[in-house]
Amino acid sequence: MPVTSPVSHRVFKAIEKSDIQTLACCREEEIRAILPCLVRMSLIAPLDHSEECIAGRKVILRILSGIEVVNSLVALLSIDFPALEIDVKKEQQLRQKLGGGSQSESVLVQNLANGLALEFECSDPTRRLRLLLSELLLVMAQIRDPHQDFYHKSSELFDNPCYLEEVSDVLCIALAELPALLPPAEVAEALLHVTNGPTLIARMVANQPDCFREVVTGLVMSGDKQDEDTPGGLLRLQAVRTLCQMNPSQALNVRALCVEQCRMPGLAVYLTLDAGKAGSGVAGSSGSGSSIYGGEGGDAVSFITGLLLSHNHQQRTWFAHFVKSGQRRKYEQQASALAALRTDLSERLRNLLLFNSNDTLPDSQVIHATALLRLYCALKSLANLKFSEDKEIGLLLQLVTCHPPPSAAGVRFVSTGLCMLIACPSLISSQENERKASEWIKWLVKEEAYFAGASGVSSSFGAMLLLMAIHFHVQQLSAIIELVSAALGMKVLTRANNLSRIKYIFTHDVFTEQVVTAHAVKVPVTSGLNANIPGFLPVHCVYHQLKSRMFTKHKVPIKDWIYNQICASVTPLHPVMPQLIDVYVNSIILPASKGGLSDTFNEPISEEEIMSVFSQSIFTEKASSLVNQSSKPPTLHATAPFRNLSRRKSLLREKSPFMSGVSASHIMPSPSVRTHHRTSNTSCNGVNVTSVMTSQLLLLYYLLLYEDVRLNNTLQLLANSRRIHSYSPHLFAQLPIRYLLSHAQKEQRLYAGLFSPLVKLLVSHYPQLCLVEDWLYQSPSANSSLGILPPPVPLDPQSVTKAMEDAADKPGRLLIVLDRLMRMPPHQVWPLAAPITASIKCLLQPGVPRKVLDTYRQVWMRLNSLFPRRLWAMSVEGLQPEQPQSKLRKALTEDDIILDPLYVLRCDPRVNRCAPLLQLVIYMLQVYLLSSRTFLSQQMQNTPLVNTPHTPVGGNTTTPPQALEEEREKLRGALVLTQESAAVQILLEACLMNSDEKVGTLTDGAGALTLQEIRSVACSFIHQAFLKDTTLAKLVHFQGYPGELIGPVVRGVPSMHIAIGLNWIPELLQLPDLDKQMFAVELTSHLALQNAMPSTLSISRLAINTLATLLSVLGEEERLSIMEASLPSLVRIGRAFPSLIDDLLHLLVMYGRVGAAHSALSTAPSPHSIAFLDKPDYEEDVACETIPWLRPRKVPQEDSLYARIISTFKELVIASTMTHNLY
Repeated sequence: MPVTSPVSHRVFKAIEKSDIQTLACCREEEIRAILPCLVRMSLIAPLDHSEECIAGRKVILRILSGIEVVNSLVALLSIDFPALEIDVKKEQQLRQKLGGGSQSESVLVQNLANGLALEFECSDPTRRLRLLLSELLLVMAQIRDPHQDFYHKSSELFDNPCYLEEVSDVLCIALAELPALLPPAEVAEALLHVTNGPTLIARMVANQPDCFREVVTGLVMSGDKQDEDTPGGLLRLQAVRTLCQMNPSQALNVRALCVEQCRMPGLAVYLTLDAGKAGSGVAGSSGSGSSIYGGEGGDAVSFITGLLLSHNHQQRTWFAHFVKSGQRRKYEQQASALAALRTDLSERLRNLLLFNSNDTLPDSQVIHATALLRLYCALKSLANLKFSEDKEIGLLLQLVTCHPPPSAAGVRFVSTGLCMLIACPSLISSQENERKASEWIKWLVKEEAYFAGASGVSSSFGAMLLLMAIHFHVQQLSAIIELVSAALGMKVLTRANNLSRIKYIFTHDVFTEQVVTAHAVKVPVTSGLNANIPGFLPVHCVYHQLKSRMFTKHKVPIKDWIYNQICASVTPLHPVMPQLIDVYVNSIILPASKGGLSDTFNEPISEEEIMSVFSQSIFTEKASSLVNQSSKPPTLHATAPFRNLSRRKSLLREKSPFMSGVSASHIMPSPSVRTHHRTSNTSCNGVNVTSVMTSQLLLLYYLLLYEDVRLNNTLQLLANSRRIHSYSPHLFAQLPIRYLLSHAQKEQRLYAGLFSPLVKLLVSHYPQLCLVEDWLYQSPSANSSLGILPPPVPLDPQSVTKAMEDAADKPGRLLIVLDRLMRMPPHQVWPLAAPITASIKCLLQPGVPRKVLDTYRQVWMRLNSLFPRRLWAMSVEGLQPEQPQSKLRKALTEDDIILDPLYVLRCDPRVNRCAPLLQLVIYMLQVYLLSSRTFLSQQMQNTPLVNTPHTPVGGNTTTPPQALEEEREKLRGALVLTQESAAVQILLEACLMNSDEKVGTLTDGAGALTLQEIRSVACSFIHQAFLKDTTLAKLVHFQGYPGELIGPVVRGVPSMHIAIGLNWIPELLQLPDLDKQMFAVELTSHLALQNAMPSTLSISRLAINTLATLLSVLGEEERLSIMEASLPSLVRIGRAFPSLIDDLLHLLVMYGRVGAAHSALSTAPSPHSIAFLDKPDYEEDVACETIPWLRPRKVPQEDSLYARIISTFKELVIASTMTHNLY
């Protein structure tokens, strides 16, 4: 839709900036439209009296002097405008009342004898002005009324072209002299409803250039969502476009307003095209060369692409609807903005192809060609644009199949072209086009390696070609569409049935299945692979081929490629690497289909290859941060824990026969395995590892996942008679699992897709490395006051051993050594772990300060963050009691301790009175109990039962495998429970006072506090153990423990309340063992004081009834023993539950009667027995004991018990009733 402005942009710019000299150079025809403004400038007295202003007025007068129309304009400016303003106000009020009305009802025009046009022609200037204003105000009033269709006002004054210039002059003068009554925006809106409205609006704005923004904003804001659907919208589009051609510097601002308000998309397109033509014209006239867009300037491609791919959903929908509605427009209608856009884009395609010589695209046009292809993809996918076969399809396919230069931009162009063939299947609808596309794809396959090397781009289009071919082969068409959508950055909507032609090209002409797999292995790995590398990489192709089992199907080895890619990975970790390891492990162990006995499998990574990576220091990446340390640490060999991988036999490596070897018929040998192994044996560090920490974490994840899948599918492997490789437990023992895990936890943002599955596997296979206290532990800082002291000894094993041996005599020396170790990183302290743990018993000597013990524990915990499993084994060995020389024993290994975790508690007895070291012992006990539990579970998984019925010896019945498996599980649970209960019993025994403490050593406060701290540490462990397994609590109490520990255990173990909640105390009372029954009564009394609850009240009443029953059925000796043993428990129950006082008193009365009866049947009492009533704790005189003839007779047990019952009665009354705590 061509539009010409009545005012050139040169004249508008001159009048806007008051450039009189430019206006003087213009012809009369160019300045005709702005004569009203020039005449007013010449007549109005200026405020500026400078010489420049006076000279400018003279130039204006000289311009106007030869123009005849000026006289009529001067006459228009000579009328009485104040009187006219009053009449205009009256006219507006009248129109407001009448709601429009007719021309006959007017204040401005009365007695209209002839037609409006004739009156206008014959009237004087004043009446002309009144006639125009009357007609204009009538239109302004009529458009306020609602109309279903666009309202067009037929007027003789506006319709006749011969009056156009005179009407324009009168209108401009009226707006200039009556600005308060005639707002330009409202007048412009009214002029849209008359003939020649856009021209009049342009002339009006040209004479008042300062109102340009106001008029344009009003027109756009009042526009429709789709401006080409109605006649009014087309007129509005024409008017705004005319204004923007008159003032092209504001065109892009107007376009931005259209986009912001989502109005008038056709105008936005026209303004973009007009700006491009203006830019190319300026470029051509300036001689700066052709446009960068192939002959057409502007930003049409980037602007339309930005609209279609905008993050604003409203803007995307708005413009997509414009494209769709533009395609529905009939051909007989006038040309639309969409047609102009498509013509412009086609012209760009032709101009790009002009540079194409021998199907080669020049480097200067690659980026623009890529942008143009992406725009066509967006129009097709998001706006459903249908390409025309005669204009667009041929040009697009010719551009897509060009040969770009080997550069990063060329790689991007090829990737976009590939995606366009998928997103726009209509490009290859004909056989000729299909042939061209097939030849181009073959050329890409041939030149892919050259492109990848010459461009220096990590993500070449070769990976995308492979990935598309893989998806086509496995019928994953939706995955191809997702791939194309991700590459183009837009949602591609293509039906799967439209991809049949391109699928045939990929699967039959270019990539057969065998070619795909063979080519994928030859693609070099991505060096420095990380999440920041965009595009589609070789790792994507290998992942999908592994997932579809194409490598194993065609017997193509892939192990070396995956291993090299793991070694080439860096942080931030690429999200596909954990997924690649998952499918790789599944392809090693699991068959492709259910029951696939003849399937081939991939080869696992060898232990030598794994150790060649772990032999490289994981601390090299942090070496730069350790250079500036003030004190030089000793020479460290961080690789020492990984060297000399031995093949010793371990108790933990007991495997079933089907795992003892590897079947050569089912695992594909890699042709490079033998050579690679030879290289690895020559040099441990022969592997080129880009990021040591990243590669080690990936290999750790591989190992854990491999063992997890193998153990979970052991039964299936045994049923299929498959033998697969099993990694040595000694290999896992040499890995810094804890350190790698802590590093991944601190840098979770760098290992986003790896940390969670890694923790899940570790919790399953190594729960001892995932304790909650380890996650929460924070190493304290070193002592700053000790840091200023000069180190008296060097940090070597001999000095550390000497300092620990002298800990009791010279603790300051050891404290300085430990403080220096606290200041060093854990990996620098590790070479000293052996002497630190070997001399740990030196800290058990009397006189070692508590500060030394606490600091040693902190150093031990820091070492625990590096190689905890080795540290635990060395510490347990170091704490073993010394044996006589005649009884030499073998040093303990980790295997020995896992098989029997109680080795931890068979340590030096002095540990039981050293709280900091006891905490370490209990920590190691906890981890080894977990290790033993996990080991037993894995042993059961390693040796499953064969699915054949079991026949017992000498029997005729068969036992099904399920029953045998349940029996094995019960036996395993019983063994674990026995180990844990034995550990709890040993710790409880450690809480007992020894003979020295009973004699009187605890009279000092330090000894009592030490015993209290030991009991607190032990009870903390017992509390966690009881919460973890409530059956353990029941078992320990059914086994029983010394009565003097019942009170401390109930008070120190909060989880003892489960004895009430699980209600197993009544079972304990029902046991036939009298000691167990009295243990239950005493336990009930302490629980009653600690947890006074309704359930405890019921159990206490049951205990009282049990005692009453026993009193009536037991013999004399047992009866007296339970009476004497239960008296303190009755007082505690009465103190806890005063409501049971009646039952307790009744029981005590029974006790008294029984005691009195037994006393009456005994021999004569001692003369001193009368004193028992007041002194129940009677002790005979020592002097009398030394003289045989003065020694009195011994007090009978019955009399002593009788006195105790009376004393208990008094205590019960005082404790239960004579207190303020009645409830």
